[in-house]
Amino acid sequence: MLPGPKRLYRCSNCQGIFARRTLASGNTLGAKYRSDGQMNARMLPQTPPLVACPHCQALFCMVGATHAVEYRDYFPGFGFMGEPTPEEIESKKAQEALAEQYRDAPRYKVATLKQCIQYVQSQDISPHAEQLRIYAWHRVNDERMDTGRQLLQTDEKANLLALLDLLPPDSYAEILLRAEVFRELGRFDEAAQSLDHEFSNEFESRAEQIMQALERQDEQPFVFEDTPDDGDIHFEWAWQARRMKTQMPELPEQPMVPPLFHIGNRDWWVKVLGMMSHNWTLIEPQTNGQATVYFFHDKGMTLRPSAFKRADFSNRSAVVDALQFDDVAQAQRALKANDFDRLKVKPGPWLDFVPEGHFWDARETEEGIYSKKGYWKTAS
Repeated sequence: MLPGPKRLYRCSNCQGIFARRTLASGNTLGAKYRSDGQMNARMLPQTPPLVACPHCQALFCMVGATHAVEYRDYFPGFGFMGEPTPEEIESKKAQEALAEQYRDAPRYKVATLKQCIQYVQSQDISPHAEQLRIYAWHRVNDERMDTGRQLLQTDEKANLLALLDLLPPDSYAEILLRAEVFRELGRFDEAAQSLDHEFSNEFESRAEQIMQALERQDEQPFVFEDTPDDGDIHFEWAWQARRMKTQMPELPEQPMVPPLFHIGNRDWWVKVLGMMSHNWTLIEPQTNGQATVYFFHDKGMTLRPSAFKRADFSNRSAVVDALQFDDVAQAQRALKANDFDRLKVKPGPWLDFVPEGHFWDARETEEGIYSKKGYWKTAS
């Protein structure tokens, strides 16, 4: 972080002078992001868009404000690269004179929550309405997170309702902000509808965390969890699993070779065997109340040759084994006892290995890993 010039502003109410520091450079390393969009970065501090005059306490909008005086009081590298020119020396002296002249100018004060809410509700803020309403929202949430206050006041809700009209769903960030506004207002169905969208990886993690708060019926703001140092991007995987399309593929008009094998759902269960190695299952209820569990290898591949040409089952997945159970509940208990998990409950990097397309029956030539080879544990 490198300091920039100091700027002095004149209060429009009392004409008093107050100061703010600018930055020449900074970064967002280690920044924390909140569900309402607030960023807190130690190396990139932000000047609030609304501040209070330190002389008369009147509010002053910093957005687009013109400063009265600007000077430097920090000269990195001055004279380091050689003897400074006379012009550089004179400029430095002039800057130092200004710094001495205004050394007692006080810094702006942070506006109170009450001041911010009253300002956005009573002033014409149309040129910068979105930025000012978001800042007022952040001030409300600062207090809520500090004190644990649950309920929003009437004027705080009014600010959020007005903000909704200023947040068109034109970007990932705005979509998440709209969902968060609805969530904090307790309008959970509308928040979920706002999140019905495809996001990039960074925003997938945040969308999943907001969705989990929705499912808890939680209206409180929170700080997003970072991706752990070990690279475990579980929120992204959870969102991808949540968004997985489970529609059945359309039936072909012509008979398929090998013949089509029909299974009526795509609610996948997965068992992680090792690095890039998994078994997959689907539970198929039968008309007599029983249930059949069908097994697959990664991407629906086979491990043994068959009588069919490779081109015959391109973009198809092979059923490689099956077990029969008294009902669906017994099948689910048995899968859990054998270290299978429902994919949408335990998403992970194995999402890329889900079997796809239409199915075909390869049990005659495959080895029957669970039905014949004894790898199946009986559930207690």
